[in-house]
Amino acid sequence: MLVRPFFVALSLCWLSLQYAVRKRACREQWLQCGGLEYSGETCCNPGLKCIRINEYYSQCQPDPILTPGENSPDYTPTGPTAYTMTVPVSTTSHAQSPYPTPTGPNSGCGSWQMTEGVCCPLYDKNDNRSESCSSSESNCVTPPAAVCKSGTMYPEVHSVSSNEPWHYSRSTHFGLTSGGACGYGLYGLCTRGSESAIWIDSMLGNICDTFCKAYPILCKDPADKTLRGNFAAPNGDYYTQFWPSLPGDWDNYLSCGECFELIRTKPDGSDYAAGEAGYTDPIVLEIVDSCPCSANSKWCCGPGVDHCGEIDFKYGCPLPEDSIHLDLSDIAMGRLQGNGSMNDGVIPTRYRRVPCPKPGNIYLWMRGGGSSYYFALTAVNAAGIGSIISIDVKGRESTTWTPLERDPHYSSSRPQERYGAWVIPQNTGPHNLPIAVRLTSAAGEQIVSETAIKSFTPPAEAIEGFWYIDTGVQFSK
Repeated sequence: MLVRPFFVALSLCWLSLQYAVRKRACREQWLQCGGLEYSGETCCNPGLKCIRINEYYSQCQPDPILTPGENSPDYTPTGPTAYTMTVPVSTTSHAQSPYPTPTGPNSGCGSWQMTEGVCCPLYDKNDNRSESCSSSESNCVTPPAAVCKSGTMYPEVHSVSSNEPWHYSRSTHFGLTSGGACGYGLYGLCTRGSESAIWIDSMLGNICDTFCKAYPILCKDPADKTLRGNFAAPNGDYYTQFWPSLPGDWDNYLSCGECFELIRTKPDGSDYAAGEAGYTDPIVLEIVDSCPCSANSKWCCGPGVDHCGEIDFKYGCPLPEDSIHLDLSDIAMGRLQGNGSMNDGVIPTRYRRVPCPKPGNIYLWMRGGGSSYYFALTAVNAAGIGSIISIDVKGRESTTWTPLERDPHYSSSRPQERYGAWVIPQNTGPHNLPIAVRLTSAAGEQIVSETAIKSFTPPAEAIEGFWYIDTGVQFSK
């Protein structure tokens, strides 16, 4: 009987020790706490919360419920609440750094080939229609590593006129998705009022009814052309590029938001006459996704290395040297073939870059789980040159702008799959509400909304997972 208290005490000590060990094992601030293929601790230290960033990464961040300064009392900036500036394009330049050599089994390339730090496809050098090849075969080759990296072969574009040169190409289509690499979500999918809206509605179901009720301007086409629903994924080395004038080592520019006018041509490259069988109206589309060379070697590795020998368009295979491939949304392809037709999987086209004629203001797609220490967003519906090269934020009563960074959670060996969302850098904050947002376009135009983000909690009427905030500002058209 005298031994029993000893065992009870020992058991309590053991439990206390185990509790202490478990407590010490929880993750500290800014460390990973979850995600696919993550096998570590999923708890966070007191005062922190495990916040899901994406399916691959969750992070311990200050718990928004416990963080002071989250609420936004009435606050009026001392200066104007919205204004525009112009900043000079940088005249400094630097070279693209070599890609690092990844570690691990085949470095995440799977059946693809690791070449100069990036994943490249394998195909049969004797078959101009092949899309893959077993690495054990002697006739397997890879394209040049440059077409699997961020593009350096395209010039920096800091202005777009209404009279840009035309380029001949061909276009495929890839469906309808809210999961494009740019991180635009439901933006760009829906349209209302166009002649083609009837068959588009049948493709998307009720989702556009909800979205267009919440954000009618984001479903509205320009006065004289179709735009909404028309989107594309260019070859991966155009989607992600390296610009010498911008900071960053490998992939510092994404073509997200750029706009193009696209025309369906005859197989010989000539145009259909209005009223002629086969004629359809030109469309305007914007870039929302990537067509990586590694996963789409037939179409998306660029001029001289595409494997599309089955088509006989004059400009179809190979691509002309100064052209890109555009993989279209089903809506865009249906408009170019007429009445939603998908009879042809690939069509001859010509295209040119145009200023983006987007109605309304720029909107921010705010991701869930935001706080004054961390939030993620994407800016959509940018007019003019279309692409955004930087986003800065400034909390209430702060005098310092904090530059956001592109979501860093991606593999450098697959740069053409980089996600386009912008996130708060680690170890910054708090960024108290309301938060000012400053956006800079590739043309050097800066626009500021001093009270753009007023809450981290979406309103009750917002579509779950797809809350877009009207910034009240827009670039010059």
